[in-house]
Amino acid sequence: MHWGIDQDAQGRPDGPDFDTHELDDGLGELEASLDAMRESDFPEQTAQQWDTGERGDPRPEDGFGDEPPVDVLDSLFDGAAGEPIPAGPDIEDTRALSVRELRKVILESVRSGLALPDDVYDDKGVLLLAAGSLITPRFLQLLRERGVTRVRLRPKAPARPRVVGPPEPPPLSRPTGGRRPAIHVGPVPQTQLSRDLDRQLAGELQRTITLAPVKAWRRPRLPVVELLDQAARGQQKHEATSLAVSGLCDAVQRGRPASSSELKRAVSRFMSAAATDFDLLPLIVAMQQSHDDYLFDHCVNVSLLSMAMACQLGITHENVALIGLGAMLQDIGMLRVPASIRLSTEPLGEREWQEIRRHPLHTLDMLAPMRGIPQAAKFIAYQVHERGDGGGYPFQRHHGQVHLFARLVAIADAYAAMTHPRPYRDAYTPYEAARTILYDAAAHRFAPQLVRAFLDTVSIFPIGSRVTLSNGSLARVLRANPDLHTKPVVEELTADGVPTGNLIDLAAEDAPVVILAG
Repeated sequence: MHWGIDQDAQGRPDGPDFDTHELDDGLGELEASLDAMRESDFPEQTAQQWDTGERGDPRPEDGFGDEPPVDVLDSLFDGAAGEPIPAGPDIEDTRALSVRELRKVILESVRSGLALPDDVYDDKGVLLLAAGSLITPRFLQLLRERGVTRVRLRPKAPARPRVVGPPEPPPLSRPTGGRRPAIHVGPVPQTQLSRDLDRQLAGELQRTITLAPVKAWRRPRLPVVELLDQAARGQQKHEATSLAVSGLCDAVQRGRPASSSELKRAVSRFMSAAATDFDLLPLIVAMQQSHDDYLFDHCVNVSLLSMAMACQLGITHENVALIGLGAMLQDIGMLRVPASIRLSTEPLGEREWQEIRRHPLHTLDMLAPMRGIPQAAKFIAYQVHERGDGGGYPFQRHHGQVHLFARLVAIADAYAAMTHPRPYRDAYTPYEAARTILYDAAAHRFAPQLVRAFLDTVSIFPIGSRVTLSNGSLARVLRANPDLHTKPVVEELTADGVPTGNLIDLAAEDAPVVILAG
């Protein structure tokens, strides 16, 4: 089953060409879909397990957690915000089984060490487990808890040739020049570094990582005046960190000794800032305006968004630091892609696309001589452009073959890339980019639990974006409201866009609603 938005004949998604989006009845469907995300209990099985603790569990005062790992299955995401849930399989393509009979199929697969051979649906046509999932008897317990007594199996459809898009997720695109055609290409050649990393990943993917999303009332918050002041100060730290990434890359390119110590100090400073207010790092990214040094600014933006998401997920302090460092270095291999390719406004051919798809391996080459780079950071750089449906690069890996940290950073990377202009297209609006992330989750490109953390972190109307309210007011989004993704905290603006200082929590009773998002 493949869910997603339509693509035009050039292989790029066919989306609206406007900057301000009017919200109509689709917003109700969006909210209902988000509720379904929270309520789903079925597992999305991967080789790498993580514990999803209940929301509202008491957290340490600084917002970071160190609970022992518990082997609990993920929740399955059965629908996407903003799009109708597609119809289930045709009856003639399936065969019905009782749960008792399904148990035999599952136990046989477990004994033989094989993945589930067929897709599993309920009687309403909702996909419960995809073919190829690694399954355990825990799935049967979840079926019993949901009162499911019969399921249907459908053989997995033959794989279709993959259409490889541009180096960032391009849905809802509004290109400024000619559209880049999709190119049918396979994985890039392996290197010794990638083979070594694959061997290390084989064991790492079996490790349980604890996720315990932080409930809204446990999130640290500064007074708004102080939040804005700290965000302004953060702009200076952002610029200094971007220069540090540039300097480190220059040293590597010139063959000089290079150390990650300065970047580690920067990550530590940003983590300290996040511990005072989870909305601070996304606000710094939203306020960042420079497009002169896109690559290095992009690396810092991705790092800040990734750390904010990791804090919201209750990931341990040590792992948040690893995620922040890996995200800050994950795209530096683009420096070894010829500028004529990465800055081109013209359609790229197969050879040029292969150069783009090879840049994660260039990143590994550049990280190798750097002192103090942990393995987790290399895993992120290696796999951040892979997608759960196997449509990413460099090796078209699926969710179960991709490290959790890389999957998290991939969402931040996609959002940061889409909201900045590129030579071949304008920037997407924050709302447009957030909706695209949801579509990609529905198409199994991104993990639903991680997309939910992204929405908890920035909301569906992301921090920093401009909105129009049902009372006629203009406003800018200052804070996300976890679990209430369409109801952030906003600050009213004058008709000229000047902040008034009047805050409105859209989650409050009788509060206005967003009717336009830009």
